[in-house]
Amino acid sequence: MGKQCNRQYGFTLVEVLVAMAVLTIGILGVFAMQISSVGGNNLAVRITRATTWADDTVETLMTRAYSHADLVDDSGNGILGLNDTDAAGSLADGGPVTPLVNGLPGDYTIFWNVADDTPLTDCKTIRVIVRRSDNGVVRTVSFDYLKAKDS
Repeated sequence: MGKQCNRQYGFTLVEVLVAMAVLTIGILGVFAMQISSVGGNNLAVRITRATTWADDTVETLMTRAYSHADLVDDSGNGILGLNDTDAAGSLADGGPVTPLVNGLPGDYTIFWNVADDTPLTDCKTIRVIVRRSDNGVVRTVSFDYLKAKDS
């Protein structure tokens, strides 16, 4: 009688542990990517919301008469006035306005400033700035628009 070979085929414990380690690293990578994606999506929503507030404010200001009180250059120093702030840090010509988000005060604040006769005579430059706080860091979105004098 010859010796019978008793071979068992399968995976060793070391091979199973290595496969589990590779799988775990892959799953952790996907998890980290998902967290980053959610954070990026949240940032995009906040930027879009700030842009929408700015656009809404511009639409309101553009419907006002050229001589309306909201479109007066209080500082009177032309283009440099677009960045003027008062002692409280708010822009001199208009705002601050804190819009409601879902019926509650949001962490967005809208300012606008006006420069007369810039860049042309009988033309106003209106700068709308929306400030928001992201985890204690103040971020801004700003837009410049031109309004010609009414005929």
